[in-house]
Amino acid sequence: MAEEVSCLKSRLMEKEKEIVALKDKLAQLEKKCLTGLQLQEKVTTLPPLKPKAVLSNEDIMRYSRQLLLPELGVQGQLNLSQTSVLVVGCGGLGCPLAQYLAAAGIGRVGLLDHDQVELSNLHRQVLHGEDSQGQPKAQSAAHAVRRLNSTVECIPYHLQLSPENALQLIQQYPPSQL
Repeated sequence: MAEEVSCLKSRLMEKEKEIVALKDKLAQLEKKCLTGLQLQEKVTTLPPLKPKAVLSNEDIMRYSRQLLLPELGVQGQLNLSQTSVLVVGCGGLGCPLAQYLAAAGIGRVGLLDHDQVELSNLHRQVLHGEDSQGQPKAQSAAHAVRRLNSTVECIPYHLQLSPENALQLIQQYPPSQL
């Protein structure tokens, strides 16, 4: 009987190790899936945004308050969905900017930052949370924006704006005809 108990304890310990390894693997996969966004470490050419002919029922519900504004209306909302904006810096100013752009229904938001999230950022950089410490700020911000509005295309760039990449980056986000 003691031998059988010892054998069962040994098997249990092996299974517990397997569970720990599987939990670690799951956590890594969830982290990748949660972001669901390919972090850009170089500038690549983006395809144009697909035009929207009409607003969906979900769009009408989501943007109902701003659709009532005579200055915006349905055509203005459709124009917003065709607009691209590059946010340079995902810190104290870039975070609320990206948040409001996504909430308004901008079609594409590029998020450019070369830094990583630190605990000392969290009190003023509202898109980042404790769980995103150590992540690139662009990726953390993109994840938060996607949680807020999944219809907005987010492109996180883990880059520093430089004379070598500025023109190519900015050309990806042409001025709007609003």
